[in-house]
Amino acid sequence: MRVSLQWLKELVDCDQSVADISQQLSLAGFEVDNIEDLATLTKNTVVGFVLQQNPHPTADKLNVCWVDIGEEVPVQIVCGAPNIREGIHVPVAKIGAILPGVSFTVTGSQLRGIVSNGMICSLKELGKKIVKDEGIVILEDLIDQVPIPGTLISLALGMNDVILDLAITANRPDSLSIIGIAREVAALTGAELRLPITTPLSQLQDLEVSEKMNRIIAHSSYYTLTEISGLKISASPLWIQYRLENAGIQPVNNIVDILNYVMIEQGQPMCAFDQDALRKISESDLNLASLGLRRSYIKENFTYSDKDETVQLSSECLVITYEDYPIGLAGVTGSTLTSVNRTTSSIWLEAAIYAPQDVRINSRYVGLRTESSSRFEKGVARELTLKAVARAVALLEQFASGVKGKTWICQETLSQTKPITLRSNTLQKLLGPIQIKNNNSIIRLTNKCIEKILSALDCKLEITNQGWNVQVPPTRQLDLLREIDLIEEVARLIGFDNFTSHLPDPITPGGLSNRQKIEREIRTFLTNAGLQEMVSFSLVASTHSDANTNPEDRIPLANPLLSETSHLRESLWPEHIKAARRNLQASQVGYWAFEIGHVFRLRPNEKTPEQLAILSGIISGKQRASSWDTSGKVCNLNFYEAISIVESMFIGLKIMTTNLPITKHPLLHPGRGAEIAIDKYPVGWFGQIHPQLAEQNDLPEISYLFELRLEELLSVATQETKLRPLFKTFATAPASDRDLSMIVPSGLPSGDLLQAILKADIPLLENAQLIDRFDGEQMGEGKCSLTFRLRYRGMKETLTDKEVNLVHEELKNNLKKQFPIVLRV
Repeated sequence: MRVSLQWLKELVDCDQSVADISQQLSLAGFEVDNIEDLATLTKNTVVGFVLQQNPHPTADKLNVCWVDIGEEVPVQIVCGAPNIREGIHVPVAKIGAILPGVSFTVTGSQLRGIVSNGMICSLKELGKKIVKDEGIVILEDLIDQVPIPGTLISLALGMNDVILDLAITANRPDSLSIIGIAREVAALTGAELRLPITTPLSQLQDLEVSEKMNRIIAHSSYYTLTEISGLKISASPLWIQYRLENAGIQPVNNIVDILNYVMIEQGQPMCAFDQDALRKISESDLNLASLGLRRSYIKENFTYSDKDETVQLSSECLVITYEDYPIGLAGVTGSTLTSVNRTTSSIWLEAAIYAPQDVRINSRYVGLRTESSSRFEKGVARELTLKAVARAVALLEQFASGVKGKTWICQETLSQTKPITLRSNTLQKLLGPIQIKNNNSIIRLTNKCIEKILSALDCKLEITNQGWNVQVPPTRQLDLLREIDLIEEVARLIGFDNFTSHLPDPITPGGLSNRQKIEREIRTFLTNAGLQEMVSFSLVASTHSDANTNPEDRIPLANPLLSETSHLRESLWPEHIKAARRNLQASQVGYWAFEIGHVFRLRPNEKTPEQLAILSGIISGKQRASSWDTSGKVCNLNFYEAISIVESMFIGLKIMTTNLPITKHPLLHPGRGAEIAIDKYPVGWFGQIHPQLAEQNDLPEISYLFELRLEELLSVATQETKLRPLFKTFATAPASDRDLSMIVPSGLPSGDLLQAILKADIPLLENAQLIDRFDGEQMGEGKCSLTFRLRYRGMKETLTDKEVNLVHEELKNNLKKQFPIVLRV
């Protein structure tokens, strides 16, 4: 935002230098991007007095003038302006001056044989985009008291202002006005604040609207309309034009300029609708009932006044209508048809509060960001609306001969905001003492100092036993919501650099929680197994969809910036497949990766989405680093080799899992997937990618996906029994291995048998693993053979065959009781 220093000092009784004000604003959170001294733009341009004017001897349209510019000898200047004459004061650019409006350096020259030692300037050449007749500037027409020749033109025309270009953050919409910045400077410097005095509006009436429009207003909370007649269109006063131009706004006419002026001053955008144009739309007298707010029709045409261009709107755009004809794009711009023009004599002055998301949609769809939209997008306090209307009405009456009629209001009743409790002890504890830089003394913040700061922010204070009850002003209710926000304001206005170092007492060492440690261990296990960790965006396109997710259950953003980031992701695997495809297309032999991230899914009968922590990954192709053992040939992993990578992670976390067969999964190859369960509770899945999915994404058919719910995994891994280290003495006796073969039903999971073996109360059993599975006709229909290798070991001495056979038989009997198996010899 461009802030005029002269305007600012009219509102704040502050005599600090530009550098001091700039530094204080920067330290308070308003970064000063640029300081522009307008006086330097016209430093070699002065006031001149035309002593004599004669026609050029060889050119009909040129005149030879002798001009007094405050030097000993007048200068001769050749001028072609039609309004040049003797006895007037004009701006004169001396030799060497740079004219900012046309980027031209004035030099001594000859025009048709006559020497010209300077240039008499127009407002355009001085860099002023002022609504004025063309030709040179005649100072008598602009200012009451013309200074003597030789005076810098910047002083004569008020072009000696300094502009501060401030970066306003999204949480400070109150500072998108001169009054907001003035209040900030007054709070920082302790100077007196002088605000414009406005007379409250009279003749207020309720605006009767349709039920549909009322619902929209309820969403945005406020809508007003004021009738003003008897207007006379002309150029606005020069001081208003200067201030608008310094703020970066092109002056148009007195009505439009006054509305823009009030917007810059107060922070409330407004729009004027020409009543005659509205009558032409309806071909009848004005009718308030014809005014409406609605969503645009698909591909509805709208011609906006800023560029006089026609666009087709979407059904998401919010438009202001008259007789169902769009006359304004809410919060952005008005229609060309109903905008103020040279014949306008009466208007409806609209001032409203629009929902930020509606204005963002409108602004983005037409590709137009205006001063109005930038304020509505950040939020405008509804308490400003009537004050701004009253200020605009007063200026229209003064400079446009306007006569105010009725004011209609439609508003949603809001609950009164509760005061915020600010505890003195909490503030002192968080901020600590401050250091006086003059004498390096350290003092404690006094209650009087705190009250002065909060009062400077226009807060109302009620003293309590613990501190204060603070009623935040309406303009700050969007960002001052909690006690900590008020404490931050106190610290910001005192200056963060004025506080002493304040370390916690006592200082206790920090550290990772058990969950954080386990999460790091998971990352370590997987990276050691050859997988790379990847990170993908949590915002995805509308076409990015999990096959398991109903499109209606997808979670869209209310106001996305791009269509590619319009929804929250519901799965991690689509991005993994895209990354694998990109790597394999870049001549990589494989892509192994995992990711720990959040996904968002709707729960049944719930509006609020559920956020889930997921561990997901992909194994596609062969790792280049491991190709040395295959003479450089790429060998794909089989299912058991691939799933062992995930199983090794569970073993490292001391978690026992069971792999349950998956009969049908949209992402996985039929019969080549497993549901991973902990204590028979499913926590995820692993499997080979479905051939159709692999073909669609140009992936090897032998590629694997896995997905685990991290929350369940961490809750088991952080149990005390898993975290407590167990010491086992090293075995000094040799082990004795036994193979156990059995015929089992084909549908019986081998994991169930393996867990039963490991959980059996057999003290000498050290380990067990599945080493073979055989399916054949000789096994019988629906039967298969499983072979487990069991390892027995004594802690102190070598086991005898008799001792091993005894416990081996006990294990066999246990398995026969639990499962329908037939032992093989």
